[in-house]
Amino acid sequence: MSRVEKFGKSRQKHSQHEQAPGQTAASTDSMTDHALPPRSKKHPSSSQKLSKWYYNLLFVLFVCLVAGLFWYGINYTE
Repeated sequence: MSRVEKFGKSRQKHSQHEQAPGQTAASTDSMTDHALPPRSKKHPSSSQKLSKWYYNLLFVLFVCLVAGLFWYGINYTE
């Protein structure tokens, strides 16, 4: 069974086709109560946090470069 068939949106449709003739729609509702949360909720991506750190680091390095060039220009030129 593929991951999409097991956990995808088609799970409800698929489970309705597989239910035994003695089961009712109420038992199908109880199965949907125990559905797994989306992966993005369970394991959130840290790419936005990482890109924020990256841009902040670039900004700090740029400020240090400018400050270093000013310091070099003042001390080592006539």
